[in-house]
Formats: sequence, C-alpha cells, structure tokens
Amino acid sequence: MALAAAAVALTSYGAAGWYFSGELYKMGLSAAWQRAQKPNYDVMVQSVSRGVLVVSSRSPKSPIFSKGQWGISWPGGWARLTKLHKVRGNQAEWSYSMLSGSLERGARVATTVDVFGPTPAALGLPYSSVDFSGPLGRYPAWIVPATSSAARATWAITVNGKSLSRLDCMKIVPVLHDQGMTVMMATYRNDIGAPSSPNGQIGYGSTEWPDLQAAVRYALSHGAKRVVLVGYSMGGGIVMSFLQHSAIADRVSLAVLDSPVLDFSATVDFGARHQRLPLLGVPIPQFLTDGAKWEASLRYGLDWSRMNYLKGKRPPVPILLFQGAADQTVPPATSAELARLHPRQVTYVVTPRAGHLESWNLDPSRYDRLVAQFAKNHLD
Repeated sequence: MALAAAAVALTSYGAAGWYFSGELYKMGLSAAWQRAQKPNYDVMVQSVSRGVLVVSSRSPKSPIFSKGQWGISWPGGWARLTKLHKVRGNQAEWSYSMLSGSLERGARVATTVDVFGPTPAALGLPYSSVDFSGPLGRYPAWIVPATSSAARATWAITVNGKSLSRLDCMKIVPVLHDQGMTVMMATYRNDIGAPSSPNGQIGYGSTEWPDLQAAVRYALSHGAKRVVLVGYSMGGGIVMSFLQHSAIADRVSLAVLDSPVLDFSATVDFGARHQRLPLLGVPIPQFLTDGAKWEASLRYGLDWSRMNYLKGKRPPVPILLFQGAADQTVPPATSAELARLHPRQVTYVVTPRAGHLESWNLDPSRYDRLVAQFAKNHLD
C-alpha cells in the first residue's frame, strides 16, 4: 500500500512538473509565443476634447490612475498621456498628445510604458535605419546621431526587453542625445526584423550577448571611442552577460540598467509565487516550481547557471540601476543583491510604487536628471 501511494505521488509530481515546465517554456522561453501576444485593450475612452481625454478602467492598478506619463495604443494609433488632472471612481481625466491615428468615444485602448509611438519620429530628432552584421545574419537598428562631430565619439547602445521591439528604449534617447551621444537602438535574435534563434528559444542573455557584441563592434567601426550600454528588463541581462563574457567589454565606459533580469531562475520563482494552481486556486508551492525547472532543464536544455549574472565576476564598469519597488515581473530582490554585492560599481535607485519598467514614467524629470548626472560623473 505504501509503495502504491508513493508511486501515485511520484507520478502526480512528475505530471505536474511536466505540465508546468511546458507552461514555463510557452510563456518564458518561446519566441513564437511572445510574438503572438496582443495588447490588452482594457481601457475605454469615455470622452475626447481638445487636449483632454477621459478614460476608464475596471482595474484599480491601471496606470491611468497614476501620475506621470504613459502611452496608450490601439489598432492604427498611439497617444501620450501627459498630465493627470483628476480621478473620479473608475475614470481618469488626462491631458494628452496625439502621436498617430485618431480617437473617438467608446474606443478601447491599451496602456503601455512606451510613450513615443512605434518609431523614433515622435522624438523630433533625425534618425536613420541601418543593418549590422551579427552571428545569425543581419540585424536592424535605429541610429540617432549626435549633433556635433566631436561628440559622436561616444555611442550609447540600447537593448530592449523581451518585447521583441525597440520601443522600451526610446524614452531614454532624448537625455542621452542631450549629453552629446549618438544613440543606437539595436536588436538581437528573435526581435522584430532580426534573425530567429536556431532553437526558437529566448536565452535571457546566455545566447543573445554575441548579438550585442556585434552591435558594439558596429559602433566601434563607425567612430565610437567610448560605449555606453543601456538594458531594459531582459535587455539588462544581455548587458550583464556581455560584460561578463565579451572580449571587448573593456570598450564600455558605463551601463544603465532598468528592471534587469539578473537571475532567470529567481525570476521564475518570483512569477510562480504570483500564480495560482488551476482548479485549486492556491499559490503554486515552491516544490512544484523546482520540479518544473528541473524538467525544463531536461526538455529544453536549460543551464540555469548561465542565466544568473549575480554570481559572475565584478562588473567592469559603473552601473546606474533603476528598480521599481512594485515590480511584479522581475524580483526587486535581485537588483538589490547586485547593488549589495558591488556597492562601488552600482548606483542603486529604487522607485516607490513603480511596476516593471515604470521608473521613468512615474517621474521622467528625476530619471533623466539621474542619467545625465551619472553620465557626466563617469564620462567627463
């Protein structure tokens, strides 16, 4: 009887591990699944007048109820929420600027941390589209050139998160440009327009860092003498992986990270704690998460240690690290740990109430001021 019960328990455990490892692959590792995701049009436009927009949401955690700056998008259009005037019930009144398309009462829109629309045109700065050669072929990039030839010796290269696009990065471009930098918004494998990874998997920096290395080589071959790296979410993990593995990491002068994925295993644990077991409705216990990760390592060839950048060598450059205290995607504890491990290298900035990649949106002037001062301190 005891052996039979043990066999049933082991079978159930194995089946649960198999199921959750498949879910982990789908939502965390599959580039195809990521590309198939659509915006959540969960905000409704209640009224539109000249320069003023009233929107509503059933979620009390919606960004429309938070001061700062946010983007809203819908099929065929984009707008920027610039100033929150008042909140009444489930409605919020905002000043806004239209970036593209048109809005009417009753339209459903999605909120986003991306406030400049789908291309750098809304920045009001000249830019060009280029391709650079990398390990899997040709990768697209946008380049915003510095205004003076003398300043063009410093290039900033931005690395977006697992969003498959460069929109994560545009909000930092104006302050970098103001500091006299040429800004290259690069792509990496599985991004829109970039080559797909051979196995279709996302590597959280373990496989993508050679793509960033190719972007750095492009900058160096086009006049860059100093390089600044900027990484958002998974892009922060790619920056850290590059700094730990690349033979040309010494050409980088400083880095800016925002909500970086520094340990994918810890990120999976963090996400699982916010999920519920199907049917039972209780939190996923850690032993099931551990089983799913073990099964995933067997099924998908994962080496979890290669996606942990907290255990590597000391960062070779100064790092400005932004982290939202209310991040529900990446554990704030991993950012705090990087700052604890390397207090001389890491300037750690925590933004209260900020969710994932929301530090700029809640207080753009503070964010830009800190970036500008950090660059001046370490580049002048």
